[in-house]
Amino acid sequence: MESERLRWAEWTLSCLGNRGSARPGHRELVALASCLESRSLQRGDLAFGEGAQDAGVWIVRSGRLELAVKGQERPVILQILRAGGIDGDIQVLLRVPFTYRARALESSECLTLTADAFDGLLAKHPVIARLWMSGMAERLSLSYDRIVGMLSRSLSQQSARLLLDESHAGAVEVPQRTLSEMLGVCRPSLNKVLKEFERLGLIRLRYGAVDILDRYGLARRAD
Repeated sequence: MESERLRWAEWTLSCLGNRGSARPGHRELVALASCLESRSLQRGDLAFGEGAQDAGVWIVRSGRLELAVKGQERPVILQILRAGGIDGDIQVLLRVPFTYRARALESSECLTLTADAFDGLLAKHPVIARLWMSGMAERLSLSYDRIVGMLSRSLSQQSARLLLDESHAGAVEVPQRTLSEMLGVCRPSLNKVLKEFERLGLIRLRYGAVDILDRYGLARRAD
């Protein structure tokens, strides 16, 4: 087994968290490594499209993938996957097609598992299956909590929470248009809120991005 593939497998397992009752051993690591394939995407490349049934499981190693659905006028952004983000496992388990597409926002490296490889891996290695199910359940729980929280909060609170969730290394490298689509509001409404945050010294706006200056203060605004 190539050492690089084993490193891929070790990293993939780290992305699943540590909620399983037991950690996979060398045998499971080798099994996972043998199933993983590397995919390189350039900005604008499509990882998978709406209706795809054989796209398999995707794990983002570097870069960003934008998940979006078709809207009446333009795509509606659902989520942005960064390094460590996983998608497609639910579709494989439920045998349903993707209802959204994934496109690279920048040069990205991903690891993939075909549907057959993923099914076989879970069936033959219960330790990996338990760990993967735990990681998937945690992702679903976080998504549910986020949706519930958004429904009961003002636009100011929703905007603050979204900035915190999407920030990486003190910045949100996402344009306001995308942020407004993720919130389901018009851009001028979001811009008004962001300008107020900037006036309070919580953030700094720049072209295509938002710098987080006061994370604690922004968190208070989100509550």
